[in-house]
Amino acid sequence: MNEPLARTMSGQIAARLRDQILAGVYTPGAALLQDSIAAQFGVSKIPVREALLRLRAEGLIDIHAHRGFQVRPLVASELDEIFRLRLALEPAAVAEGARQASDAERQAARVTLERLDDARLADNLADAGNLNAAFHLALVVARIQPVTAEILGRLHTMSQRYVYLHLQPAGRVRRAAREHNALFKAWVAGRMKESSRLTRLHIEETRRELSQSLGRVPRSARRR
Repeated sequence: MNEPLARTMSGQIAARLRDQILAGVYTPGAALLQDSIAAQFGVSKIPVREALLRLRAEGLIDIHAHRGFQVRPLVASELDEIFRLRLALEPAAVAEGARQASDAERQAARVTLERLDDARLADNLADAGNLNAAFHLALVVARIQPVTAEILGRLHTMSQRYVYLHLQPAGRVRRAAREHNALFKAWVAGRMKESSRLTRLHIEETRRELSQSLGRVPRSARRR
């Protein structure tokens, strides 16, 4: 049975809003007004509310009494928790992906990395953010670790706004590209221990730099 039209529309609205939130078009703390969004998309408020509730479930927005939906603030404690969870799951999952990935899955990861490099060279940080998450998840190989991939997918979605902030200072994009390429070489060759080690180092370095960057974010963008 086909998905109901309203549900399909809510999915399309959620996807558009998600991209705008992750790219910083809607800044942390910004109000998401249902009437304005409904007018923007030419729909009723029903699919808009469904879309907003979906994004709330993904951890991108909050809902407050008397204030409605707002983009979730950037919070140091949330950043620490997201990256602690990634460190607990991702290195081992990437190592297992290196062991069991098929030729087709290795090629798919290679293509994603190439697209990520292209986006960075074009200074397209919005697309780079989406492709960064897609590359990391490709290394997990959802076919063999579906639950782990689902959990990590949620964590990457929640961390993407932080990663977008992380990539803005000069030199970070180039360094991230070097780390990704080194990680991919180990992974595609099936070197499990090296894949796990490089994944851990990459996550730890990103967390360290993000913690520094978050300290420079205006207080209005952070939860007091």
